[in-house]
Amino acid sequence: MTEALWAQAETIASQLQDEPAQAESAAQALLQQAKLQSDHELLAHAHRLLARSQHLQGKTGEAIRTLQAAIRFLQRHKLNQPIMQAYDELGSLLYEQLNYYAALDAWLKSLEIATVLQTSHGCIRAYLGVGKVHFAFGDYRKATHFYQMAQSLSLPLQDARLDCEVALNLAASAYRLGEYNKAQAALGQVSLHLLEDLSQPAWEADVLTYNGLLHLHFSRYSVAQELLSQAYQLYRKHRLIGGQGQVMIALARCFTALAQADLAEECLLEAARLSTEHQLLSLGVESHTSLAQLYLEQGQHQSALQHRKLLHALLVGQHQEQGFPLQMSSHARMRLRKIERELETRKIRLRLLALH
Repeated sequence: MTEALWAQAETIASQLQDEPAQAESAAQALLQQAKLQSDHELLAHAHRLLARSQHLQGKTGEAIRTLQAAIRFLQRHKLNQPIMQAYDELGSLLYEQLNYYAALDAWLKSLEIATVLQTSHGCIRAYLGVGKVHFAFGDYRKATHFYQMAQSLSLPLQDARLDCEVALNLAASAYRLGEYNKAQAALGQVSLHLLEDLSQPAWEADVLTYNGLLHLHFSRYSVAQELLSQAYQLYRKHRLIGGQGQVMIALARCFTALAQADLAEECLLEAARLSTEHQLLSLGVESHTSLAQLYLEQGQHQSALQHRKLLHALLVGQHQEQGFPLQMSSHARMRLRKIERELETRKIRLRLLALH
């Protein structure tokens, strides 16, 4: 019976990406069967499958609660290995929701358990998570430090999947630091693994995206547009919504540089739509900030103010839900301050005109 249930779990895992709603129903049923069998390991795995299926449908809040329930159950039975894995996945979901402090707490708890278990894989994943939190706060040097710690542990394992994930994060931080040669070298490592050992559409699209951003930085706009468009097609084909949104933001920058404001606006509106439909808060913050800036530069102050208000509503709503302010990158904060200053200047000018 137990072997049949584990086989059922494998079937659910295989249908997650293409049929997340069916996978959710199957995971719920598996969860009940695991309870009847008192199979704690299977129960932990079923919780994680359920959380993944919920997340893929945009029900991130439910996925978070599923993992939290799993952790409470596992702690009662002192099952450290699955607790470590659940904390890692919980950290990723909280990070996506911009709940950075809670994500950091989850990854640190995962790291504590990984250290006790002396599992390199668990430590690597936790270090990557901690690095991502520093990345989100705009501390790219500290992020690189943790990514390099993960890399030092992953190299002896010769695990292509881990090597790719570490290299992608190193490429991202190097790009943000302006270390473009390092970013290109890290992307080359990922590409090599993808060609030789792996078929990972999300990472292929990430490589295209960062290569596109590098060309964008060096004002090679046509090449950048082509690479970013290829990335978008991959993200869309494999229903990778977060990637679609992020590449729309990048394409908007490209079209802005090409003085094609209408196409930039179209990309940003699509990113904003995706953020609303799939509850992607990080994407919502970035898209509404970019739209406000775009409209401001075009002199469309009413539209800029509208998106500033939508951004404010996102931040306030998250503050009320989580009890502390949502964090933005330093770059986003600088752009937001610029928008606010220019809108305030616009109001002052209108008041002065009214006096005359």
